[in-house]
Order: sequence, then structure tokens, then C-alpha cells
Amino acid sequence: MCEVRGFKYVGCAGCGSVRQFPYPSEAEVSSFYASYYATKSTERGYLSPEAFAGFQNDKQMTFSDLGLPGDAFGERGVLDVGCGTGQFVQMLSSKAKSVEGIDVSSECIAIARSNALNCSLKDFLSVTSKYDVITMWHVVEHLRDPQSYLDKANRALNAGGWLLIETPVIGAVSRSFGADWRYFLPVEHLNLFTQDALFNACVKAGFDVRRWVRFGSGNTAGTAPPVNKRAMDRIAKLYGFGDTMAVWLVKRENEK
Repeated sequence: MCEVRGFKYVGCAGCGSVRQFPYPSEAEVSSFYASYYATKSTERGYLSPEAFAGFQNDKQMTFSDLGLPGDAFGERGVLDVGCGTGQFVQMLSSKAKSVEGIDVSSECIAIARSNALNCSLKDFLSVTSKYDVITMWHVVEHLRDPQSYLDKANRALNAGGWLLIETPVIGAVSRSFGADWRYFLPVEHLNLFTQDALFNACVKAGFDVRRWVRFGSGNTAGTAPPVNKRAMDRIAKLYGFGDTMAVWLVKRENEK
């Protein structure tokens, strides 16, 4: 399909999703994530304290787009999978019955814990507790086997529990940008879903789709004049073809 910095992405003829092929080696993955925080916080302020206000505003907008009530988490226990430095845990610290975060990056967890946030170094597939809400903000695209995480989320949720996912999505924007699409990030992004493929994977795992929103014109801040970017972003959301998707999923009633 395309080549990015010497790495290939290939498309599935059946569902249209895209994956890196071959997957990077364990050594390449370990090397990349060893300096993940330093790389991301330098690139766009991502994960840094200075980015918290923007992160919080983005999530509040997403909740509004999904129709989540303002007190949605007040009586719920929340697990944030792939919590990074704990920004979502910090955001919900006074809004949820309980909230904890887990991540496989010791660097990020050390920062979260230095800020007294309830975050721990843990692989999600080893979790044994039950929750009312599980969130995966830009996580599934990093995984070799996203389906295993969706299946695990269903098992780790109480009856009627929610799974909130945000992830890049293959579609008109990605096809228009080609190899220059902002979410083709070798080693980091291994699997990129189409909307239909993501929904199918979630339904297979035992979830019903409550509501979804797509946003993002494919232009990151600074790559286009601000007025142009705002206009393109609004159009992408209005017509539902944005290159990022947030989904509110509910554990099916007959799932234990």
C-alpha cells in the first residue's frame, strides 16, 4: 500500500484495514518505547504537563460529541488502559467513584506516580479486577493483536459496563494523504482500522455500539493556516469522515 521511512504498510483486501508488515521486532519495539515520553513530549508536548489543559478540553469535547452526561463517571469505577503519564486519571480524579491507570512504559508510570496518581506498571491482559468503565485512548493502533484487548475488556467489565475507544481510522482522509498521513507511524502504529472493521471487532468481542464520532481533517497544528485547519476539521466532523474516531461501547447484556 505504502512505505514510510523504510517500513511498509499493507491493506487487507477484505476489510480495508491497514497493518505494518512485517511487524517490527521486539528489539525495535523496546528501543522505541524506551524513550517514548521524551520523544512525544518534545514533538508536540504530548504527555507533558503543559499539554494537560488541551488534553482535558479534547476529552470534554469528545464526551459531549458522544452524548455522555456531565456526571457520567460519578458512580463508576474506571480503568484507563495505556494511561501514559496519567492525564486521564488526573482529569477524573474528582469526577469518578474510583480511577486507576495502567501502562507498560516504566518511564511514563514513574512520572505519573511522582505526581501521586493512581497508576501502575501492568499489562492489561493480566488484569484480574472488574470495572464499570474501561478507556483506551489511542491504544488499539499500537497493538499486534487488538482483538485480544477488546476481548479482555469485555471480561474485565461489570454487566452493562462501558468501553470508550479513540483511535485513528482508515478512510477518505488517510487515502488522500497516502504515505504522508499523520498516523502512519512505523513501530508505533501497527494496526489501523476502518470504521467497519473496528465495529466488527468490537461486536465480536461482545459489545454494542452506543454512539460514535469521527473528527480530524488530517492536518496537525502548524501544518496548515489555523483558519483553514478549523474549517477543514469542522467539515470532517460534520460529514463524518474524520481520520480519528471515538466510540462509546456497551457490554452486551447477555455477556457475563
